[in-house]
Amino acid sequence: MGDQSGRSPGGDMGFPRPLGPSLLQWEGKHCPDAVTAPPLRLTEIHGADGLDQGAPFDPAAVNTLYHGDNLDVLAHLLASGRRGQVRLIYIDPPFDSNADYVRKIRLRDGHSRQIGKRVEYRDVWQGDSYLQFMYERLLLLRELLADDGSIWLHCDYRQVHRLHLLLEEVFGRENYLNTISWRSQVTRGAKVNAFYFPFSTQYIEIFARNRAAPTLWHPQRKQLLFTRRQAAAQFMEDEQGFFRTSDPGTYSYEKLVELHAAGRLYAPYDGEIVIDQEAQRVFCSNGGNIGVKYYLEKVGRNRYAAERGVDNLWDDIPGLGTTPGEDVGYPTQKTEALLRRIIGAATDPGDWVLDAFAGSGTTPLVAQQMGRRWLACDANYGAVQTIRRRLQAHGATRFDLYGPPAATPAALTREECKPRAVLEIQPVEGNGATIEVHVRAVRAPAVDALLAEQGRGPVTDWRGAIESIEIDPAYDGERFRPVLADAPQGKRSRINGRYTLNASSGFPVAVRITDVLGNEELRVIT
Repeated sequence: MGDQSGRSPGGDMGFPRPLGPSLLQWEGKHCPDAVTAPPLRLTEIHGADGLDQGAPFDPAAVNTLYHGDNLDVLAHLLASGRRGQVRLIYIDPPFDSNADYVRKIRLRDGHSRQIGKRVEYRDVWQGDSYLQFMYERLLLLRELLADDGSIWLHCDYRQVHRLHLLLEEVFGRENYLNTISWRSQVTRGAKVNAFYFPFSTQYIEIFARNRAAPTLWHPQRKQLLFTRRQAAAQFMEDEQGFFRTSDPGTYSYEKLVELHAAGRLYAPYDGEIVIDQEAQRVFCSNGGNIGVKYYLEKVGRNRYAAERGVDNLWDDIPGLGTTPGEDVGYPTQKTEALLRRIIGAATDPGDWVLDAFAGSGTTPLVAQQMGRRWLACDANYGAVQTIRRRLQAHGATRFDLYGPPAATPAALTREECKPRAVLEIQPVEGNGATIEVHVRAVRAPAVDALLAEQGRGPVTDWRGAIESIEIDPAYDGERFRPVLADAPQGKRSRINGRYTLNASSGFPVAVRITDVLGNEELRVIT
């Protein structure tokens, strides 16, 4: 789709106007007259080793990660012809919690020792600036949505009521679809005695771009699991297993006869099912209403499963606290099952999914696993590092990284904090285009300094201080194109340090090393 704004990247565009009446006022409320789409620079290309194979390359079809203020990125997307192309927008913005969100810094020394914390972002706002911040971004997000698309805004009790009114103003009251209540945690410890009940629920506000389009929708199902004891307490049982009953509704006489032949009709009061063929009736011998039996599926020894429809109370998807295997150490991370349900409900394979507050990267990861295309953005470079590493660890295919033109991500690390590596690169005998890269040792001065401040000794194995190693065997000096990424996800797993890869183009070899504090060094070896 071409650029409907009529303006090129870097120019000004008229700011979109709300569709609904103004329902919420705050100090300083205003809709800007124009929005500037700044130029962004392609800094990294991941999974690019197969670019010349198959169909011609189209950069507009590539999954893309953006590092920068999402207001700038959204304006850039609109000016680049993305208007009306996104089928699903999921955003998990700041909650206005008046708190700093920190990431725990752990060594990869086999013991996963915590050595400090790093603030990933500050959720602190002055006056009503939070509402103005969200207002401006929602207006631009609306313009990116396809006519049959939807936006899902994740929030909590602090601003859910105001954000709902804000969404009604931006999208129109008629485009409200639902509010999901998600049990994000199970109350434990002192929280059970919280004043006027604990906060255990978060909310997802859902609005359509144009409900009359109609909005794309795939009903979702969930599976409930029971032990034999639980099933016996909640269900009836016959020779075919545990079952519940439901009213037959508008089932025809023929359908009821068919269900009876399959043993799936239930008669209460110890009665029997009576088939009156002449009157074309099916009824119970001892009175009461017929029930249709729905059996639990046996899924293992003394384990049973039932499938149910999904409503707007989501208490079957656990939060990160009970799925520690997914934990990448980033605060406010959401679980993959949550995004899998949202993406499954609101998109088809091949659709575009956008997350403008990408955080830990659950949205792009799940979107890619489900065969959707994605756009993701975060202003925090620590989040970008986490997303990149998470995608690499899960074998993600092609994605690009764009950032502001003023500085490369590597420049964000102060010179005195950069890891210092001892590298050895040599050709593999008998394979002229193959090289071996051996990272013999790395000194991480910032990690050493932090440990010294705490009175601790240095790591016994230098790999315990390193988060990831990436190698571009054909570095062109402009864009980093890693074809190998050693980015282990397990808290106790460590990088390897010795790698064999193809280097046939003759360009210099570039190695990027990131320590556990997020400091980076990009070494280029000719």
